[in-house]
Amino acid sequence: MISWDHPHIQLFYRYLNGFAPVSQASFEAFLPYIKIRDVQKNENIVFPGQTARNIYFVCEGILVSQWMDDEANVYVKNFFVESHLAGSTVSMLTNTPSGFGIESVEDGTILEMNYERYKQVIYKHEDLKNYYIANLEQNWIIENERRQISFAAENATERYLSFLKQYPKLPQRVPQWLIASYLGITPTQLSRIRKDL
Repeated sequence: MISWDHPHIQLFYRYLNGFAPVSQASFEAFLPYIKIRDVQKNENIVFPGQTARNIYFVCEGILVSQWMDDEANVYVKNFFVESHLAGSTVSMLTNTPSGFGIESVEDGTILEMNYERYKQVIYKHEDLKNYYIANLEQNWIIENERRQISFAAENATERYLSFLKQYPKLPQRVPQWLIASYLGITPTQLSRIRKDL
């Protein structure tokens, strides 16, 4: 079993406490189910069409969720940076194939946990339930709505500025075409925007 005082475990513990106070005793119930996994650049974590079983916490590196259409155009759904959870949540909740894949953009380290075990532990602890609800509200309701409004109401430059506010260091770490895809614009448009700014 992973030690409670491992730096990556402490990072995950701080993440949970950023949403709601979680006791050490409740958190330690996760430890038997957590695996520390090193990932390589361009490694597939979840394949498109695969039924997702695990949830991931990014300790080091960046993961990206994306899918490809029949003409090989890639569409980026989300970036998952350090100290964030990643996973194909709809696939895990519905036990159906994922509509997108998750890939590592750079070498890194993630925590991996079976999603059913993760939920079982949460359901047994009141403080973990509070964390779970707050996390869902922030990441799946508030952030999702902000992105929808951004795409509906902002022009490409405004979307890029919103992106920089959320991910200030990402332009130096990921290929520009991934950012362009996330913003729904072409790499040429993004290059023009960056030049104008």
